[in-house]
Formats: sequence, structure tokens, C-alpha cells
Amino acid sequence: MPSPELLIILLFLGVAVASLLSGFPVAFGLGGAGLLLLALLVGLSALGLGPTNAQGGALVDAGIWRDLTPLSNDIYGFMLPSGRMLLAIPLFILMGFLLQHAGVAQALLRGLSAGLRGVPGGLGVAVVLVGGVLAASTGVVGASVATLTVIALPSLLSAGYGERRAGGIVAASGTLGQIIPPSIILLLLADQVGTQFAAARLAAGDFAPLAITSGDLFRGAMLPGALTLLGFMALALWQGRGISPLGSAVRGGEPATGGYGPAGIAADVLPPIVLIGIVLGAILTGLADTTSAASFGVVGTLVFAAGQRWLTALAALLGLLLALWSLILPPAVRDSFETPAMGAYLMLLAVLVVALVLTLRRGILRAAVSDSLRLTAMIFAILIGAALFSLCFRSIGGDQWLADLLAGWMEGSPALLTLVGGPDVATAQARLALLGLLVLIILLGFVLEFIEIIVIVLPLTLPLVFAVPSEHLDPVWAAVLIAMALQTSFLTPPFGFALFYFRGAAAERVQSWALYAGVAPFVGVQLLVLALVWLLPGIVVGLQ
Repeated sequence: MPSPELLIILLFLGVAVASLLSGFPVAFGLGGAGLLLLALLVGLSALGLGPTNAQGGALVDAGIWRDLTPLSNDIYGFMLPSGRMLLAIPLFILMGFLLQHAGVAQALLRGLSAGLRGVPGGLGVAVVLVGGVLAASTGVVGASVATLTVIALPSLLSAGYGERRAGGIVAASGTLGQIIPPSIILLLLADQVGTQFAAARLAAGDFAPLAITSGDLFRGAMLPGALTLLGFMALALWQGRGISPLGSAVRGGEPATGGYGPAGIAADVLPPIVLIGIVLGAILTGLADTTSAASFGVVGTLVFAAGQRWLTALAALLGLLLALWSLILPPAVRDSFETPAMGAYLMLLAVLVVALVLTLRRGILRAAVSDSLRLTAMIFAILIGAALFSLCFRSIGGDQWLADLLAGWMEGSPALLTLVGGPDVATAQARLALLGLLVLIILLGFVLEFIEIIVIVLPLTLPLVFAVPSEHLDPVWAAVLIAMALQTSFLTPPFGFALFYFRGAAAERVQSWALYAGVAPFVGVQLLVLALVWLLPGIVVGLQ
């Protein structure tokens, strides 16, 4: 008969899955389910009917509810001090929605496909590239998949790609937002991985643990993200090898064949790529933290979304002059140019006011802010609900029971320990725990959103992964592997969430069987890159 500890663990996990599948809002259903289950266990213990341990003592103390008092501090901790990186989430989301509502995706597809006009299958490669740019701007898979489906699917079908190849290219390209920085998923992972790694190392007696930041994860994910993008491009090029290059130019979402020169291509492609490159470069080089860089990205996107090239050029010139004044000029020379710099700053503020008015008149700002508020509120509400559920589970010692259960399983698996390898048994056990976590994430991706996986599953499993020092198992490497597993889970038939987003936007233009067959090769590419990163940690560690 299973132990009472295992039964309570299964009960909590069952209640969590039931609340997630019930259709009730996750943020309220998950936290409420944890509270109700804890109240039930406390009530049974108060009546003397609660579960007991092997020594006959009560597993759940009737006064355990007092341990819920840190909840408000935990919620506050999402923002300050270590949770400050999460402030970048609404900023990156707003940046992405501004670009989306300003028609940037359509312009990118038009420009990139025109540049690849003479390449057989160039349209498919252009769609993957647009997916990569959208990934770096929104970081939200649902928005990327829906946008690509609307603007690219008709062009791919009319160019002769067929349902299977067109559906696979569009759905897979939309999932690049999981791994290409700056990504919402990497921001959330940085918070969870940093917190759990610090707690695990403190528990092991390491009182100066390595600090994990979103910039570390961005740097670590650069090469794996690039490898995934290149793999998707190569697969799209191979799938379109028999497509006539005449169908490789797109104008306004429909195939076209001429009248679109280098100047038009540059005007459509360069501005968003340069903006995203500046934002990401500021983070990677340490010139700005993630939140500050995201704020700059919103400002630049607001000017770009106004749709006036003279305004974009003027803002870029003023920004460049201010950057030269503050970053390059020595302090003695900088003081003599303080008045012109203040004038440039005031002019830049005037440009922003003009951009604000223009985007308001065009309805872009209102739509972007509305979508951003809705998505941001959902993310943070889920974080709070998951924190409440996790706190209820931890208050009865569930995390320790689960850790003991998994540790016992790993100790009894010598063959698996030999397979994963490591300099010692503890490291092999940690790597085995990480491998099991990756498999679990891919399976849970059938039924759960990535936010739920990050805030529910990771706090329960990462302590085992980080039981060894960072020189034996790098936490950034582990975080990048987790992000790649999350990306793979979005495409896995039949319940991958990217497939649901695609079906919702594509209506009946692509049948389910064709979509499942179309994404299968891209899932293979993702698993191949995941295995490559596992076998060659230097792909991640070497960029830190």
C-alpha cells in the first residue's frame, strides 16, 4: 500500500491537474484548490482523523495554516528585490504588441520574401525568419503563431506548399519565441532558476551562491536559439525545393513577382531588426539591465509604430547623439556639451509626444495597451495563484517528501546514472533529475501552458537538480535545456498549444492530420538541437 506521504503528494498533484483542466481560470482555481485541500487536511487532523506517519504521529499539524502568513511577502518578492527582472515582462509584451498592431510582421514578410525571390522555397525561409524576428520582439508564442497564420499561411498555400508543409512551417516558426532572447519564458526561468539555485546552494552550506540573471540566460540561449532557427530554415528550404521561385515575393500578404527594389526591402526589414538588436545588445553587453533595455525598446517601438519615416529617422539621430554624449565622450568634454545634450533630450521628448499622438489616432496604441494589460494581468495572476498553491504544498512538507521520493528512485537506478554520467554519483543523480524533468516538461506540455509548468513544476524539482555545485552542473545550461523542452512541448501533437493557436487562426484551411504531419519534422529538429546542447554544454556555457 502506498505511504501516506505519497498519497498526499498524488492528491495535491491530482487536484492541481483537475483545476487546470476544469476550465476555471487558472490563477484562481489553482490557488483556491490548494487552500481547500490544505483546509481539508487541517480539519481532519483537528478531528484526529488525519493521515499519520510510520511512528503514528500526525503528518499534518492542525496549526499548519499559520505557515501561510508569508504569502504576502512572497507576492511582494515577485517585484522586489530579486523579482525586479519580472518588471521587464509587461514592457516586452507591450513592445511586441506595438510591432504586431503596426503591421511590422506583414512588412517583414514582404521584404524578406522579396529578397529571396530567386530562391526555390524562399518564401518558406522568409516565414521562418519572420518568426525569428517576432520571437525576439514578442516572446509570446500565441501572438507569434496567430500573426504568422494570418499573414503567411495564405501566401504559402497559394505558392504551392500544400497544407502539410505550410502548416508545419507556420506553427513551428511561431514557437521560436520560446528560445530566442529576449523571451518572456527566459525571464520567468531566470527568476525561478535563480531563486531555486540560491536556495539549494544555501541549504548545502554555500553561503555565496552564484547569482543567475536574465542576461545570463539570454547569452546562454543565443547559440541554441540560432541553431534552432538555422535548422528550421534548412528544413523549410528543403521542403520548398520544388516550389517555383516566382512565388517567393509577397506584397500585402499575397504573392507578387516584381516592382519591389532594394530600398523597399531595406525600409521594411532593417528598422525592426536594428531596434531589437539594440535592445538585446544593451542587455548582453551589460550597458543596461533587462528592465531598462525593455523600456528603451518600448520607446523605440512607439516611434516606429507611428508610421512616419522622418520621425523614425529623427528619433534615431537624436538617440545616437545622446548615446555618444553619455557613453563615449570623456567626463571633462561631456560637461561642455551638456546644454546641447539637454536640447537633444527635449527634442526627443517632443518626438515621443508626436509618436504618441499618431499611434493614438491610428488606434495602434489603444489596441496594444489593451492586449498587453490582458496578457500581463493573466501572467502575474497565475504567478500569484501558483505561489499560493506551492506555499500550501510546502507548508505540509510536500516538497521534502517529493524530494525524498525522487532521490530514492535515482539511487535505485544505477543503469540510468551510468548513462547520464558525471564526475561523481551526486552529479550523476542531479543530471538524471534534470533529464527526468525535461521529459516531464515535454509530456506536461500536452495539457499545461508554459507559465504553469514554470511556476508549479520547477520549484518542486529544481532543488534536486541544483544539489551539486555549479561547476558540476551549470544552472544556466539547465535553464536553457528547460526552455528548449518547453519549446518542443508546444509543437507535440495532438495537444501542443501552438497547434491550438494555429487552428484558431487558420479556421478550416488546414486539416488536423496535415498539421500534425507537418510539424513532426520540426519537432525532430528541436529534439536534435536539445540533444546537441545536452551533449555539448559548451554551446551554452561558452557564451556566458
